[in-house]
Amino acid sequence: MTFTARYVGRCAADCGEQITPGDEVEFVEDQLVHDGCTPAPQVERAPRPVCPDCFTEIALNGACSCP
Repeated sequence: MTFTARYVGRCAADCGEQITPGDEVEFVEDQLVHDGCTPAPQVERAPRPVCPDCFTEIALNGACSCP
């Protein structure tokens, strides 16, 4: 179901254009796109390792929530 955009945003499709108020848009699988655009497929990231002490996901720099 399409509707008229009221706010500025970014189209989740490959067009990559900005959504401006007044554009006809719709949600496709929870992604906002211009009417007629097809959203880019979502890529799931690989799970990050978890710290065995504090049970938080270890950041890319190796830090976790341990004191």
